[in-house]
Amino acid sequence: MKKIVVIILVIILIFGGLISTGILNFSKNSDEPTAENSTDNLAVEEPQFKQEGELTFLKNQEKLTIEIVDNEAETTQGLMFRRTMPDSCGMVFIFTDSQPRSFWMKNTHLPLDILYLDESKKIVTIQANRTPFSEEAIPSFENAKYVLEVNAGYCKRKGIEKGDVVKW
Repeated sequence: MKKIVVIILVIILIFGGLISTGILNFSKNSDEPTAENSTDNLAVEEPQFKQEGELTFLKNQEKLTIEIVDNEAETTQGLMFRRTMPDSCGMVFIFTDSQPRSFWMKNTHLPLDILYLDESKKIVTIQANRTPFSEEAIPSFENAKYVLEVNAGYCKRKGIEKGDVVKW
């Protein structure tokens, strides 16, 4: 009898541990990622924004504090798992070459405007209001060496358009 009680307690402890770590998630709240809509989300701490520079839109002199992404690991991470970003901030991806690019929104909680820039830092494509958690390809349509991600609606609010130039 003691063995049965011990086995039941062990099962309860294991099952409870799986629930508390998020490995088993019975939540049906569609706003929260679950194993059903995001398999890479388990026990991931939200990355903190790193202020690494300032970007200016030359046409209207709007400024953003930017985090710079210039290696493969940072590019893979991007803004994934971040739940907030101030409207005065953005993330700039710097690539070594200029070519057609494509991003996605996997594990990205924030709706974003994605701006593709050519070698002269001119905006060649704006992909506005991209849907969080989507694995749909978001193409540049033209060669891009840089990519800027900002909160969704930023371009519309600030009058940012294709052809505008930035500096940092």
